[in-house]
Amino acid sequence: MTRLEASGASTSMDTGSWNYESVPPPRVRGIQCCSCRPKPEIRKATSGAPIWDTADLTWWDLQRRRWSTLWLMKSIYYRTKQVDADTAGKETGDPDYDGPWNDIHDRNAREMREHAEQVKGLFIKAGQVMSSMIGILPDQYTQEFLLLTDHLPVSTINEVFRTIRQDLKRPPRDLFSSFDPEPIASASIAQVHRARLRSTGEVVAVKVQHEGVDRVFLDDVATLSVVASQLAFWAPDLDFTKFVEEWDESLPRELDFHEERRALERAGAVLRKAGNRTIVPRVFQGLVGQHVLVMEFIKADPIMCLQDSGYCAQHGVDKHIVLETLLDAFGIMAFKDGMFHCDPHAGNVRLIIDKNCPGGAAPVLFDWGLFREITDDERICMAKVFHSLANFDVSGFFDILQVLGFHIRPELMSDEFRRELLDRARGVMKDTVNRETTRANVKFEMAEYRERLRRAELEGSNLKGSYSPLFFLEEFPSCIIFFMRMLNILRGLCGAVNAEGMPILQIFSRHAKEALLEGSQKQALASSVRLFAGREPQRSSRRIEEEDLLTDQGNVRQASLEVRIGQMAKSFIAAQRAVGVQVVVIQGGQMICDINAGTLSTTDARPVQTSTHFPLMGATAGLAALATLRALHRLADAQKLALSTEEVLRMPIVQLWPDFSGGSSTLTVADILSHQAGMQSAFPRRFTPKQLDDVASMVQHFEQVSLPCAQETRYNYLLQAFIMSKLGDCITGNDNLLHWLDAELGALGLDIAAPAGRGEEASVCRDVPNLSRISMTEVAEGRVRRKTSAIFGVDCRDHSESNTQTLLESIAKDPLVFDPLQANSTSGALFRGGLSLGASAKGLATLLSSEGLQQNLTAMGALEAADMDPTAVGWMLTGGACLWTRGGLQLLELQGSGRRALIASRQGGYGIVCGFGPCVVHFPSIAAGGVTVAVMVNDVLRGREVVRDLITEVLAGYGYVPAWTAMPMRVLVDAGRLTRSKELEPLLDSVGGLRNIIGGLSMEGGTENAPYTGKRGQARRGSQSGCMAYIGRCCMSLCCCAKYAGKRSMKVPATEHLAR
Repeated sequence: MTRLEASGASTSMDTGSWNYESVPPPRVRGIQCCSCRPKPEIRKATSGAPIWDTADLTWWDLQRRRWSTLWLMKSIYYRTKQVDADTAGKETGDPDYDGPWNDIHDRNAREMREHAEQVKGLFIKAGQVMSSMIGILPDQYTQEFLLLTDHLPVSTINEVFRTIRQDLKRPPRDLFSSFDPEPIASASIAQVHRARLRSTGEVVAVKVQHEGVDRVFLDDVATLSVVASQLAFWAPDLDFTKFVEEWDESLPRELDFHEERRALERAGAVLRKAGNRTIVPRVFQGLVGQHVLVMEFIKADPIMCLQDSGYCAQHGVDKHIVLETLLDAFGIMAFKDGMFHCDPHAGNVRLIIDKNCPGGAAPVLFDWGLFREITDDERICMAKVFHSLANFDVSGFFDILQVLGFHIRPELMSDEFRRELLDRARGVMKDTVNRETTRANVKFEMAEYRERLRRAELEGSNLKGSYSPLFFLEEFPSCIIFFMRMLNILRGLCGAVNAEGMPILQIFSRHAKEALLEGSQKQALASSVRLFAGREPQRSSRRIEEEDLLTDQGNVRQASLEVRIGQMAKSFIAAQRAVGVQVVVIQGGQMICDINAGTLSTTDARPVQTSTHFPLMGATAGLAALATLRALHRLADAQKLALSTEEVLRMPIVQLWPDFSGGSSTLTVADILSHQAGMQSAFPRRFTPKQLDDVASMVQHFEQVSLPCAQETRYNYLLQAFIMSKLGDCITGNDNLLHWLDAELGALGLDIAAPAGRGEEASVCRDVPNLSRISMTEVAEGRVRRKTSAIFGVDCRDHSESNTQTLLESIAKDPLVFDPLQANSTSGALFRGGLSLGASAKGLATLLSSEGLQQNLTAMGALEAADMDPTAVGWMLTGGACLWTRGGLQLLELQGSGRRALIASRQGGYGIVCGFGPCVVHFPSIAAGGVTVAVMVNDVLRGREVVRDLITEVLAGYGYVPAWTAMPMRVLVDAGRLTRSKELEPLLDSVGGLRNIIGGLSMEGGTENAPYTGKRGQARRGSQSGCMAYIGRCCMSLCCCAKYAGKRSMKVPATEHLAR
């Protein structure tokens, strides 16, 4: 349906010339030859508009409509193909190129519009959709098709009265005291008249369906099916048969006004409840039939008025705010309710000036005949799709596509293809741009597509159509068809009024996130929706209240500690510094603190429990080191190694793994565990996300790479898990890292598990708001990347003689491999370089506090200091704990606070600390029996700060503060160098920028808690200034303290010196 009434239109209600009782001639039905009755002359309404003459179409009329459509399609196809051949080799801007194309577009657009007006039916609706494709279709088409949103044929007043009488079972004169004979709007299915109710005197809008339109529409679907089949034959990339099938399924609902009434009432209630000011017409109960619908009359201006700056200035309208209200409405309907308007073209969206509304006006949504309802399963999954796109979550995006029902051709599922598909999906959701930019972007896309086809034909590639979703998708859910239709029409509407910079993805993803949170809290959804499948419902979260804690004299310390930590955890969550938190403290073998707070993720509001598993991220390698030490200690005790327990760590690695580094390496077990093997510079030249699950290929790589001897300590991020997995296989014969860790450490309390289906998994969170703002710059960068990718047909093989690269080089080539969100993947082998394996804080604390484990570590000399990683990357990835022991653990220094600070009391401990959050540490001497602290968080943006502050609070009760969180000068200088590193920038962006890591630090240990809000390019510049300012403060402090430090004669242990 088009509009109701434009401002200033005639509102005459003269009833003198109306004849309610006149009976028109009987309708002629059935199959007839055209000679059975003469064709009536072309009639026109009093307004001059042509009459809608589909009521009495014969079989021959329908066939003539169909064949005329097919003939026009064939003519346009061959005509366009001829111009394409004539202009081959010429470029845009050349008169010999632009002239023929402008002429053919003018002719095609005019003939298509005239054909739609002549045959009417579904072709008018198709033209209305194309009228909103500003910048995508040539201007000639959008301008011609825009006429189909206003100037359309109408039904006669006699046909209107007849339909009302038949449908409502009452004569029109009994219902209306006045009825305007001229329709104020007409569209492909119905027209709208202004009338006044006899019962109440209210002015209403009466929507009446054209007679015979149902037969016409059903016949048009059959015609479009033939067109789609022929088009698929000519161009297999353009197989639209499924789209036609979906339209065929929706037509019966659109032709039944009872369905439209239901949609109007439902949408109005949902938007009012959400506080959105978008207006949906009110329906009058009792005045609804299958072909008649009576609604409130709304006088509104065309939405296209927003492109007129004079109109906006005159009425004080901000078009961006008004359109944001409209986009919000669609986000609410789609993700909160599961029903949305599918046809929001310019004829169906209007504007009411209202100073009390945001932006000075309220959008109005008319014609709810074409709407779509999706199931809760589809709604939640679509919400997850948008949330993944907004957070650049590759793994989450493809995982949810599979759950939603997308099946991509297996031969195409390479890492390059996944990246390119994500690029394109984000490009579709980019912020709106003006017509010229849209047009230029479409031209680039078409040029890229043609170049791809040319390369594929030359090389005989079977991937020539893989840029078309209709080629690479074996199956896709039908709900996506009308969802994308709605989204594209909205985008075109924003472009048509020149509203640049509308953040469609940001708006939609906000509502998607809220829908996911709400869905996770509903028991019915959590147990039935596929997105939450395998996750068993959990008990209510433990409330952290003082009265719930033990308060007898023997447990005063425990109660005090739990209250402090609980209050701190809740404050972090309230301040959005944390999402989910677990804190466990064990002293002398007794658990004295067990705190669980927050939720499983930013999109899953189910509470964190004691048994919740958090992704271990980089901590997996540390646990594997403990398992290795336990296994080697057992073998040494059993005298199966011909070595004493103290000599095990000095054993050459090739004695366990004969093929390591070609069998010629002199590296020892200690070198491997303490990160002195040079692995950080031994990444494969082609390290892709697929290899995160491919343990076999990585093992083969390590057997071929040259690692002859020990080198400087450099934290071996990601690769260490592959090495440890193979060592476990060599030592015990267990080639599955998860099973090996469970076998070795499960008896000591570790509750390690793989993701998905365990019922209590937390997810890694990284919500950076500006990732949901997609600019044309990002689209252009994706286009450049595709031109140099393997899937585009370019030879992108690395011709370097070396078969390895450094960590920074690997990040620069494919930053998505190092995205922390890889830990959330629920498909593939679920190894993910060890990132995705999970455990609870209780399991980690119980493990590290085990007396048996501590005895093993001491006996093997595994706690002796090795060396420190002085790089900023190592400091960042280890949470500042970059001093390693020979057994692969991290040494942690404490310094006294309060009274202990006056006597310069120092203590140390060891543990496993990951820069993305997970942390478990043991301090053997700060209290009787030792103290073990485990903290698990799932927000990689602020996890480091939260872990540091929570551990600081725990240690404060013992009179100590952590010293390892302070950045040493050597690391600080290296950090200053990295602020200019293009290679590291993608990894820093994934955790909020370098400023998020070190920019807020101060000499006193304070931190800035402001959320990361800058754009990615701005974040890097801000990081430089923050880092340089910190370096300046450090240097000034060192200069001031130099004289005093020179006079002090204080013995410092070697380990403390290294830590400093």
